[in-house]
Amino acid sequence: MIETKPLLLLLEIFANGKLEDYDRFVGTYESIFDKYGLSKQECIRHMRLLSLCSLASEHEEIPYAAIASSLTIEADEVEKWVVDAVSSGLISAKMDQLQRVVMVERCIVRSFGVEQWQALQSKLLSWKKSVKGVLDSLRQSQALMQEGNFTAT
Repeated sequence: MIETKPLLLLLEIFANGKLEDYDRFVGTYESIFDKYGLSKQECIRHMRLLSLCSLASEHEEIPYAAIASSLTIEADEVEKWVVDAVSSGLISAKMDQLQRVVMVERCIVRSFGVEQWQALQSKLLSWKKSVKGVLDSLRQSQALMQEGNFTAT
C-alpha cells in the first residue's frame, strides 16, 4: 500500500503554506522527492512564487527586504522573483527601484474560504450602495430636467 500522508501534506503546503512550512517538510520527508520523481528545485521555485503571492495578498506595498526574508533569497534577487511572478500571471505589480518597494495591484488568491467570501460580500455591498447613489442622482437630475427646473448654462 502506498503511504499518501506525506503527499497530502505536501499538497496542503502548496495550497496554503509558506516557504518555511515547505522547508520543514523537506527536512522530515526528504526521501519522498526521489520516491515520486519530484524535483526539489522546481518545488522550491513554486513555493517561493506562492509565498510571494501570499505576501502580496496581505500587503499593498512590500519592501524588498520583506520579500527577500520571506523567500529566503538575497535582496538583489527580489526583482527577478517579482518579474517571474508577474510574467506567470500570479501578481500584477510595479517595482519602485529607488524606494525598494513592490506596489501590488492585484494577485491570485491561493485559497478562497469563508473570510474571502465575507470580504467579497462586503465589497459587493459597497459597490451596490455606490451604484444606487449614482442612479438616484441620475434620476433626480432627469426629474429636474423634465420639470423644466434645470437651466443649461
